[in-house]
Formats: sequence, C-alpha cells, structure tokens
Amino acid sequence: MTAIRILAEFGSSAAIGPMHCGASLSDIAAIPGSPWDIGRVSKRRRCPHLFSYGDAELRVCRCRRVTMISVQTWRKTVELPVIGTEQRAAFTGPLTHSHITAELSTMGCRFNPVTLHQPPGQMALQVEATGVTFTFRTKAGSEPLLTNAGHWSTTHACPSHPNPRSR
Repeated sequence: MTAIRILAEFGSSAAIGPMHCGASLSDIAAIPGSPWDIGRVSKRRRCPHLFSYGDAELRVCRCRRVTMISVQTWRKTVELPVIGTEQRAAFTGPLTHSHITAELSTMGCRFNPVTLHQPPGQMALQVEATGVTFTFRTKAGSEPLLTNAGHWSTTHACPSHPNPRSR
C-alpha cells in the first residue's frame, strides 16, 4: 500500500485503521500496540495529550478519547502505520496536490477548496463526506506539496469528574 492510498483512505473514512476521532486510546493500542507518547500539548495542563504512530499524531482528551488525528507529511520520509500490524511503513517522495486529488477522485471522494483563513503560501482542500482536510504548501513555479492531513472532532465533551467533596 502506498502513502497516497493510505491518505486517500483516511480522507474517505476519517480513519487510519482503528484510529479515528472518538476512539479510545486503549482500543486503538490493542491493534498496533502502544503509541509513542509525545507529551502534553500545554505545559500548564495535563490534557490534551499527544501520542503518535509514526507521523500519524493523535490528540487525546482527559478521558483518553481521540479528538484529533494529524498526519505530518512535510518530512522527507513519512512513516505511517501498517493497518492490522505493529509495523510502520516508510514512504519517500513528494506527496503532491495532483497525486492526492487523483487518488481521492479514484475513490469517489468529493472535495472542495478551503478558502477561509488560508495564509500566503498555503492552500487546503476538505473532503465533503468526512471533513478531513489536506493542507498544501504552495511555491511559485512548482506543484503544491502536502504538509498535513487532519481530522478533528468538535463535539466531544469529557464526562465531568464527580466532586469528591460532595460525597
């Protein structure tokens, strides 16, 4: 399987194997094993917390549910989980706008450009059905290169902790 195919499947399903927004970290770890613990997002708060399987990063909340998946693709080599195993596959070579859009189209995914809040030198597209966003770095005279693919949840709220003093 190629990186382009894995990313297109992520676009079509908002999941990479067991990794999807709303999944519990322990359920995910049951398949590919324990993730690498990147650490806290903020020095002041315990949560959210970042974990990763290669270049697929997971942001988890206090109740250990995934609230965001972000695949970093700007490095020379992109490492992605091999679904159903504890292995990672390394992919090299440019991940271009035309490669991503062609593979999404092959899979029947409809997508639209994201025009709101795009800084100079960047463009993005979002898959209609899933909301997965692909962000590209643009440079005059060259094809846009993929820097990130991501999906996040805006609907999750951790259950409140019972107040120990109210017992």
